[in-house]
Amino acid sequence: MPNFGKGKMQKLKIGIYSPYLNILGGGERYLLTIAKMLSNDYEVFLFSDHALKDKARVTFNISLDKVHFLSNASFKNFHIFFYMTDGSLFFPSAKKNFLIIQSPAHIPKFSLLNRLKLINWNILCYSQYMEKIIKGKLRKSATILPPCINIDRFRSNWREKENIILTVGRFFPYPHNKKHDLLIDVFKKNYQKYFSSWKLIIAGGLTEDSGKKILSDLKRKSTGFPIEILVNIPFSQLVKLYRLSKLYWHAAGFGEDIETHPERAEHFGITTLESMAAGCVPLVYDAGGQKDIVMNDQNGFLWSSEEELVNKTRLLINNTQLLQDLSKRAEKRVQNFSCAKFYEELDKLITG
Repeated sequence: MPNFGKGKMQKLKIGIYSPYLNILGGGERYLLTIAKMLSNDYEVFLFSDHALKDKARVTFNISLDKVHFLSNASFKNFHIFFYMTDGSLFFPSAKKNFLIIQSPAHIPKFSLLNRLKLINWNILCYSQYMEKIIKGKLRKSATILPPCINIDRFRSNWREKENIILTVGRFFPYPHNKKHDLLIDVFKKNYQKYFSSWKLIIAGGLTEDSGKKILSDLKRKSTGFPIEILVNIPFSQLVKLYRLSKLYWHAAGFGEDIETHPERAEHFGITTLESMAAGCVPLVYDAGGQKDIVMNDQNGFLWSSEEELVNKTRLLINNTQLLQDLSKRAEKRVQNFSCAKFYEELDKLITG
């Protein structure tokens, strides 16, 4: 890891806040990764209860040992401040301020007051998809800083892989339903004819009451088929699943009017990235930030219809050489999202 804290920069005080740290989804993982990385060289203060420390370790394998926790304190007196917005804004007081917008649903309204507040915010987002939407709505450019993963943690041995189709995503409804029900239906309808020697595994977090009925419906729908639904499993177990799986399905955004509701597409797709690092071949819905990761026919497949998902899955199942070739290309593609590159770009933001 590069050394960010040199000379007089070493004593920088960095504040980090998100209203969503009780959820622990992809956005929270992104923010906690920033906190962990910067805490190696700076004084990092996270606005959260200290209990988050253990949760972050279990859920994401992120160590926050060097991070200071604040419950009720002012956002003032920081040199640098990171804020993951829920759509709200405030006048920042730090020398450098970074506004993280993770979803189209969280873009602040373009009011006169917000335009004044935005003057001293540098906007960060995950993907070209989000950058384009932000610029259109706020008339202000955003810096794209995609999430990173610890690539070595996911490395797998092809000989140990099994006939598993994996999908990973939280169980919750609007605005970002992962379409687990669609994937179950596709698997069931084609199981006898095409997928009889395969298993579908759905792994996800249940962090909100609104997801309980969805989870219950999915379990009922899966009865009688080789479909496993795993809820709130430790990160270490999730990594093992990635290593065992050959294919990765993702369907967020399917069947939605993305033009009217861009928040219903995947904003980036960090689970897709993780699966590729473990040698899974991704088959993801052709929309949103997934297209920043998956290049169709090069390191995976993009699909736009159920028929296309089935046909491309069949192609991989029936062509072992193609499956292994795309697996290697997927692993190579992930090198662009290494933690070393993430740290390098973050260093430029902090010290530039």
